[in-house]
Amino acid sequence: MTIVRALILGGLLAVSPLAPAFAEQVTIATDATFPPFESVDANGKLVGYDIELMEAICKAAELDCNIIAAAWDGMIPGLTAGKYDALISQLTVTEARRKVMAFSDIYSHPTFRFVGKKGANLDIKPGGLAGKVIAVQTGTPMDAFVTKTFPEATIKRYDGGSAPYLELTAGRADLHMSYEAQITHSFLKGDGAKDFELVGPQYTGKDAPEFGEGVAIALNRRSAELLEKINDGLAKIRDNGELAAIDAKYFGKN
Repeated sequence: MTIVRALILGGLLAVSPLAPAFAEQVTIATDATFPPFESVDANGKLVGYDIELMEAICKAAELDCNIIAAAWDGMIPGLTAGKYDALISQLTVTEARRKVMAFSDIYSHPTFRFVGKKGANLDIKPGGLAGKVIAVQTGTPMDAFVTKTFPEATIKRYDGGSAPYLELTAGRADLHMSYEAQITHSFLKGDGAKDFELVGPQYTGKDAPEFGEGVAIALNRRSAELLEKINDGLAKIRDNGELAAIDAKYFGKN
Protein backbone atom coordinates (compact mmCIF):
# COMPACT_ATOMS: atom_id res chain seq x y z
CA MET A 1 0.00 0.00 0.00
CA THR A 2 1.41 3.38 -0.98
CA ILE A 3 1.61 6.22 1.51
CA VAL A 4 -0.91 8.30 -0.50
CA ARG A 5 -3.38 5.40 -0.61
CA ALA A 6 -2.97 4.80 3.10
CA LEU A 7 -3.66 8.45 3.84
CA ILE A 8 -6.79 8.38 1.70
CA LEU A 9 -8.08 5.24 3.35
CA GLY A 10 -7.28 6.73 6.72
CA GLY A 11 -9.36 9.79 5.91
CA LEU A 12 -6.52 12.29 6.13
CA LEU A 13 -6.90 13.32 2.50
CA ALA A 14 -10.65 12.90 2.32
CA VAL A 15 -12.55 15.93 1.03
CA SER A 16 -16.13 16.61 1.98
CA PRO A 17 -18.48 17.06 -0.99
CA LEU A 18 -19.48 20.37 0.60
CA ALA A 19 -15.92 21.71 0.89
CA PRO A 20 -15.24 24.88 -1.13
CA ALA A 21 -13.65 24.27 -4.51
CA PHE A 22 -11.73 27.56 -4.15
CA ALA A 23 -9.16 27.10 -1.39
CA GLU A 24 -9.04 30.69 -0.13
CA GLN A 25 -11.78 32.69 1.50
CA VAL A 26 -13.23 35.26 -0.89
CA THR A 27 -13.77 38.74 0.56
CA ILE A 28 -16.68 40.56 -1.06
CA ALA A 29 -17.45 44.20 -0.23
CA THR A 30 -20.82 45.93 -0.44
CA ASP A 31 -22.10 49.43 0.30
CA ALA A 32 -24.73 48.60 2.91
CA THR A 33 -26.64 51.89 2.56
CA PHE A 34 -28.81 50.92 -0.40
CA PRO A 35 -31.89 48.94 0.68
CA PRO A 36 -33.51 46.72 -0.45
CA PHE A 37 -30.35 45.65 -2.27
CA GLU A 38 -27.94 45.85 0.66
CA SER A 39 -28.27 47.20 4.18
CA VAL A 40 -27.64 46.33 7.83
CA ASP A 41 -30.56 45.11 9.93
CA ALA A 42 -31.29 45.82 13.60
CA ASN A 43 -29.05 42.93 14.61
CA GLY A 44 -26.08 44.22 12.63
CA LYS A 45 -26.47 41.60 9.91
CA LEU A 46 -26.02 42.33 6.22
CA VAL A 47 -29.31 41.76 4.41
CA GLY A 48 -30.87 42.44 1.02
CA TYR A 49 -31.22 41.27 -2.54
CA ASP A 50 -27.53 41.42 -3.45
CA ILE A 51 -26.54 39.71 -0.20
CA GLU A 52 -28.86 36.75 -0.82
CA LEU A 53 -27.80 36.63 -4.46
CA MET A 54 -24.10 36.55 -3.57
CA GLU A 55 -24.65 33.90 -0.91
CA ALA A 56 -26.50 31.75 -3.43
CA ILE A 57 -23.77 32.18 -6.03
CA CYS A 58 -21.05 31.29 -3.53
CA LYS A 59 -22.91 28.17 -2.43
CA ALA A 60 -23.50 27.06 -6.02
CA ALA A 61 -19.86 27.72 -6.93
CA GLU A 62 -18.59 26.08 -3.70
CA LEU A 63 -16.79 29.26 -2.67
CA ASP A 64 -16.05 30.25 0.92
CA CYS A 65 -17.28 33.86 0.85
CA ASN A 66 -17.11 36.60 3.47
CA ILE A 67 -19.40 39.52 2.58
CA ILE A 68 -18.50 42.72 4.42
CA ALA A 69 -19.80 46.29 4.53
CA ALA A 70 -17.52 48.96 3.08
CA ALA A 71 -17.69 52.67 2.32
CA TRP A 72 -18.87 53.33 -1.23
CA ASP A 73 -16.04 55.70 -2.11
CA GLY A 74 -13.40 53.18 -1.04
CA MET A 75 -14.80 50.07 -2.68
CA ILE A 76 -13.35 50.34 -6.18
CA PRO A 77 -9.92 51.54 -4.97
CA GLY A 78 -9.98 48.67 -2.44
CA LEU A 79 -10.73 46.17 -5.19
CA THR A 80 -7.95 47.35 -7.48
CA ALA A 81 -5.50 47.40 -4.55
CA GLY A 82 -6.36 43.81 -3.63
CA LYS A 83 -8.11 44.62 -0.35
CA TYR A 84 -11.29 42.98 -1.66
CA ASP A 85 -11.68 40.08 -4.07
CA ALA A 86 -15.04 41.20 -5.44
CA LEU A 87 -17.75 43.83 -5.08
CA ILE A 88 -21.52 43.40 -5.14
CA SER A 89 -23.44 46.63 -4.76
CA GLN A 90 -25.71 47.12 -7.78
CA LEU A 91 -22.65 48.01 -9.83
CA THR A 92 -23.54 48.93 -13.39
CA VAL A 93 -21.19 47.84 -16.14
CA THR A 94 -19.83 50.82 -18.09
CA GLU A 95 -17.00 51.27 -20.54
CA ALA A 96 -15.10 53.43 -18.04
CA ARG A 97 -15.40 50.81 -15.29
CA ARG A 98 -14.30 48.00 -17.60
CA LYS A 99 -10.95 49.79 -17.90
CA VAL A 100 -10.23 49.24 -14.20
CA MET A 101 -12.31 46.19 -13.24
CA ALA A 102 -13.54 42.88 -14.59
CA PHE A 103 -17.23 41.99 -14.40
CA SER A 104 -19.25 38.84 -14.04
CA ASP A 105 -22.11 38.07 -16.37
CA ILE A 106 -24.90 40.61 -15.95
CA TYR A 107 -27.66 39.58 -13.55
CA SER A 108 -30.16 42.44 -13.89
CA HIS A 109 -31.11 45.40 -16.08
CA PRO A 110 -32.40 48.21 -13.84
CA THR A 111 -34.47 51.25 -14.70
CA PHE A 112 -33.69 54.65 -13.22
CA ARG A 113 -36.12 57.37 -12.13
CA PHE A 114 -36.44 60.66 -10.34
CA VAL A 115 -38.48 61.00 -7.17
CA GLY A 116 -39.88 64.34 -6.02
CA LYS A 117 -42.74 65.98 -4.18
CA LYS A 118 -46.26 65.38 -5.45
CA GLY A 119 -47.71 68.28 -7.41
CA ALA A 120 -44.35 70.00 -7.94
CA ASN A 121 -44.86 69.90 -11.73
CA LEU A 122 -41.15 69.72 -12.44
CA ASP A 123 -40.07 69.84 -16.08
CA ILE A 124 -37.77 66.82 -16.36
CA LYS A 125 -35.82 67.69 -19.48
CA PRO A 126 -32.54 69.44 -20.31
CA GLY A 127 -32.96 73.10 -19.44
CA GLY A 128 -36.10 72.44 -17.43
CA LEU A 129 -34.51 72.12 -13.99
CA ALA A 130 -32.70 75.45 -13.76
CA GLY A 131 -32.39 76.47 -10.12
CA LYS A 132 -33.57 73.09 -8.81
CA VAL A 133 -31.54 70.91 -6.44
CA ILE A 134 -30.91 67.27 -7.33
CA ALA A 135 -29.54 64.92 -4.67
CA VAL A 136 -27.54 61.85 -5.75
CA GLN A 137 -25.05 59.37 -4.40
CA THR A 138 -21.60 60.43 -5.52
CA GLY A 139 -19.74 58.40 -8.13
CA THR A 140 -22.84 56.56 -9.34
CA PRO A 141 -24.42 56.34 -12.80
CA MET A 142 -27.11 58.70 -11.51
CA ASP A 143 -24.46 61.25 -10.54
CA ALA A 144 -22.85 61.01 -13.99
CA PHE A 145 -26.18 61.31 -15.78
CA VAL A 146 -27.59 64.33 -13.94
CA THR A 147 -24.22 66.12 -14.06
CA LYS A 148 -24.11 65.76 -17.82
CA THR A 149 -27.81 66.24 -18.59
CA PHE A 150 -28.83 68.98 -16.14
CA PRO A 151 -25.86 71.38 -15.84
CA GLU A 152 -28.21 74.22 -14.95
CA ALA A 153 -29.34 72.45 -11.76
CA THR A 154 -27.50 72.32 -8.44
CA ILE A 155 -26.20 68.81 -7.82
CA LYS A 156 -25.76 67.72 -4.20
CA ARG A 157 -23.67 64.57 -3.76
CA TYR A 158 -23.61 62.18 -0.80
CA ASP A 159 -21.43 59.20 0.09
CA GLY A 160 -24.27 56.92 1.19
CA GLY A 161 -27.23 55.70 -0.82
CA SER A 162 -29.77 56.63 1.88
CA ALA A 163 -28.60 60.19 2.62
CA PRO A 164 -30.25 61.83 -0.42
CA TYR A 165 -33.69 60.82 0.88
CA LEU A 166 -33.08 62.79 4.07
CA GLU A 167 -32.34 65.87 1.95
CA LEU A 168 -35.48 65.27 -0.08
CA THR A 169 -37.83 64.88 2.89
CA ALA A 170 -36.22 67.83 4.70
CA GLY A 171 -36.91 70.07 1.70
CA ARG A 172 -33.25 70.68 0.94
CA ALA A 173 -33.52 68.94 -2.43
CA ASP A 174 -36.21 69.01 -5.12
CA LEU A 175 -35.35 65.68 -6.70
CA HIS A 176 -33.38 62.53 -6.10
CA MET A 177 -32.41 60.06 -8.78
CA SER A 178 -31.85 56.36 -8.14
CA TYR A 179 -32.83 52.87 -9.25
CA GLU A 180 -36.61 52.77 -9.65
CA ALA A 181 -36.83 49.58 -7.59
CA GLN A 182 -34.79 51.14 -4.81
CA ILE A 183 -36.98 54.26 -4.69
CA THR A 184 -40.18 52.23 -4.72
CA HIS A 185 -39.30 49.51 -2.24
CA SER A 186 -37.04 51.44 0.12
CA PHE A 187 -38.62 54.89 0.16
CA LEU A 188 -42.08 55.22 -1.33
CA LYS A 189 -43.46 52.26 0.63
CA GLY A 190 -42.31 53.87 3.89
CA ASP A 191 -44.38 56.00 6.24
CA GLY A 192 -42.50 59.22 5.52
CA ALA A 193 -43.02 59.26 1.75
CA LYS A 194 -46.75 59.96 1.37
CA ASP A 195 -46.01 63.36 -0.18
CA PHE A 196 -43.59 62.01 -2.78
CA GLU A 197 -43.85 60.15 -6.07
CA LEU A 198 -41.87 58.96 -9.07
CA VAL A 199 -41.58 61.75 -11.63
CA GLY A 200 -40.31 62.01 -15.17
CA PRO A 201 -39.47 59.22 -17.61
CA GLN A 202 -37.88 55.84 -16.97
CA TYR A 203 -34.26 55.60 -18.07
CA THR A 204 -32.16 52.56 -18.97
CA GLY A 205 -28.76 51.96 -20.49
CA LYS A 206 -30.39 52.28 -23.90
CA ASP A 207 -31.25 55.92 -23.12
CA ALA A 208 -27.86 57.07 -21.84
CA PRO A 209 -24.43 55.40 -21.68
CA GLU A 210 -24.01 56.54 -18.07
CA PHE A 211 -26.55 53.91 -17.02
CA GLY A 212 -24.43 51.11 -18.43
CA GLU A 213 -25.11 47.66 -19.81
CA GLY A 214 -26.64 46.16 -16.69
CA VAL A 215 -25.66 45.16 -13.15
CA ALA A 216 -22.87 42.67 -12.37
CA ILE A 217 -20.34 41.61 -9.76
CA ALA A 218 -17.00 43.42 -10.04
CA LEU A 219 -13.64 41.69 -9.67
CA ASN A 220 -9.98 42.51 -9.98
CA ARG A 221 -8.96 42.16 -13.62
CA ARG A 222 -6.28 39.64 -12.59
CA SER A 223 -8.83 37.29 -10.98
CA ALA A 224 -9.63 35.11 -13.99
CA GLU A 225 -10.13 31.91 -11.96
CA LEU A 226 -12.49 33.55 -9.47
CA LEU A 227 -14.42 35.23 -12.29
CA GLU A 228 -14.98 31.85 -13.93
CA LYS A 229 -16.23 30.32 -10.67
CA ILE A 230 -18.61 33.22 -9.96
CA ASN A 231 -20.02 33.05 -13.47
CA ASP A 232 -20.46 29.31 -13.04
CA GLY A 233 -22.36 29.85 -9.77
CA LEU A 234 -24.51 32.56 -11.34
CA ALA A 235 -25.36 30.31 -14.28
CA LYS A 236 -26.36 27.50 -11.90
CA ILE A 237 -28.78 29.63 -9.87
CA ARG A 238 -30.23 31.10 -13.04
CA ASP A 239 -30.82 27.64 -14.47
CA ASN A 240 -32.28 26.10 -11.30
CA GLY A 241 -34.70 28.99 -10.69
CA GLU A 242 -33.07 30.34 -7.55
CA LEU A 243 -32.29 33.71 -9.16
CA ALA A 244 -35.92 34.07 -10.24
CA ALA A 245 -37.03 33.21 -6.71
CA ILE A 246 -34.82 35.93 -5.21
CA ASP A 247 -36.21 38.41 -7.76
CA ALA A 248 -39.75 37.43 -6.79
CA LYS A 249 -39.04 37.70 -3.07
CA TYR A 250 -37.83 41.29 -3.33
CA PHE A 251 -39.59 42.71 -6.38
CA GLY A 252 -42.52 40.43 -7.18
CA LYS A 253 -41.06 39.18 -10.44
CA ASN A 254 -41.82 35.73 -11.75
